[in-house]
Amino acid sequence: MNAITRGFLNDFIDRKGYNRISPSLQFEYFCNFCVINKEFDSISFDEKSISTGNSAQGIDGIGIIVNNKLCANASEIKQIMELNRMLTVTFVFIQSKSSAKFNNQQIENFCRWTKNFFSEEATLFSTDEMKNFIEMREFIYLNTRYMKERSPNCNLYFCTTGKWEEDENLVSVVNSNKKEIESLDLFNDVEIFPVDSKSLQGLYRKTKEPVEATIKFERKVNIPTINEITVAYSGLLPFSEFKKIIIDETGKMKSVFDDNIRDYLEQEDNPVNKDISSTIQKGGLEQFCILNNGVTIVAEEITEPGETITLSNYQIVNGCQTSNVLYENRTIDGIEDMHIPVKIIVTTSHKIKSDITRATNNQTAVDAVELEALTDFQRNLEDYYNSLDKDDYKLYFERRTNQYKNADDVALFRIVNRESQIKSLSSMFLNNPHNVTGNYGRLVEKIGIEIFNPDHDYISYYTSALAYFTLENLLNENKLLTHSKRFRYHILLVFRFLITKVVSPNLKDSGRMQRNCNQILVILKDSQKAKEVFLESAEFIEGDILNIDFKDRKAVERKNTTDLIMEKLIETYLREK
Repeated sequence: MNAITRGFLNDFIDRKGYNRISPSLQFEYFCNFCVINKEFDSISFDEKSISTGNSAQGIDGIGIIVNNKLCANASEIKQIMELNRMLTVTFVFIQSKSSAKFNNQQIENFCRWTKNFFSEEATLFSTDEMKNFIEMREFIYLNTRYMKERSPNCNLYFCTTGKWEEDENLVSVVNSNKKEIESLDLFNDVEIFPVDSKSLQGLYRKTKEPVEATIKFERKVNIPTINEITVAYSGLLPFSEFKKIIIDETGKMKSVFDDNIRDYLEQEDNPVNKDISSTIQKGGLEQFCILNNGVTIVAEEITEPGETITLSNYQIVNGCQTSNVLYENRTIDGIEDMHIPVKIIVTTSHKIKSDITRATNNQTAVDAVELEALTDFQRNLEDYYNSLDKDDYKLYFERRTNQYKNADDVALFRIVNRESQIKSLSSMFLNNPHNVTGNYGRLVEKIGIEIFNPDHDYISYYTSALAYFTLENLLNENKLLTHSKRFRYHILLVFRFLITKVVSPNLKDSGRMQRNCNQILVILKDSQKAKEVFLESAEFIEGDILNIDFKDRKAVERKNTTDLIMEKLIETYLREK
């Protein structure tokens, strides 16, 4: 491994807190992180979640990206499918070898096991992680009627620290396997990428780059601005330039809609999207700029060398529907010259950004639950995290995806994104670890009611996040039991109960929650005691009292498992006293 790659790997290890895991696993997670960031354009995912598990055959990582979201199980795919009424899928397979050269046999083996994944021979895979990925694959192909744009893409990445030199034998192996995978007739497109040391360096650099787009904005006027707004423009942008804002160099949609309060709703069941698409498809390209409300973009920085401007760290805060319909119709004749109404506002103020988002989204009906994602609660929760001491227990709440992408002073393993926050809080204080594991969509429905409720005290959010952070460190260091990784959200529930002896916490009872959270924080901030209580929690899960069938992979997703845990906790620790 050359010095530059080693330096980037060490930087990744430090940013992620992987100093105490094996070198082979460090490199595997590094490759997973770099590749999935390229395909998914986010640093906020957990690269461990795409790992195929210890001793998995031939494949180190699998990412299944559905409608621009990295999915963890079939339930998440089902939720996305029901919301969007469509499936756009990319399968990503990763094999990482820290050897200094590419090997014919290893590439062949990687491709063979990838082919097996899509065949009846998939039963040969033995790890629970692989069985979960296979279940996701089966669900996707059982719902091909929702693949309205294309069949799935399949991308294979074979990563080493060597140098790819177009060796004839290696190229032949790659090409022959590509044809074999294509012959399965399951994919729209198949690509096999040999990733060498230089390519890895490029992929890792990309994980630190801000979202940027350089466009030629000729038809624009200045909008009078207020304090904390650097500049604001309104005008018409041809699609040939607008697409640079929403589509990356590989042809994928960029992750620039994370602050938009409405997810994209597919055209079939959405009259607004039908109208947008109909206008384009029926040749009404000239009328589009009159009939459409346009797109609002908020950026943190702008460079202005004349008519050509570069936007940095930007989000589309209104126009998710328009952007996605334009993307779907991007190949229609004449669309390159079609003009889109665009408003660009440059500010670093989070408050102004949220105000703009609310204002630009209240023109159509948006229910209270959707708006909750942009309420003061999450902004104040972010401020609460930032107000905490910069010590070993410092965490950062990431309210906006990629918010800390180029913040060198923030370790990635200390970032708590919205999904992680929802899962830790729901498991620890809402007695809901089964939905965290198997039906995340049900948790999202509780936003504004049971989660991110303005009557909640912020300390419960930080406490649950710190508990999960501590638990993950113990799992990374293999300091718990065999099944602890699968049942980690249930362990959070048991951990909280063992300390507080509270059956059903009331997050709106600020006084009691403060007392309970302080009890938990005292334990968490004593590493030895934290380890002891987490180990006791894991032993309770895996012990004879519960007698869980760990061969049943679905046990972790069932409500009756949580009910059994609570029943036995009460019986063991409360009724006997």
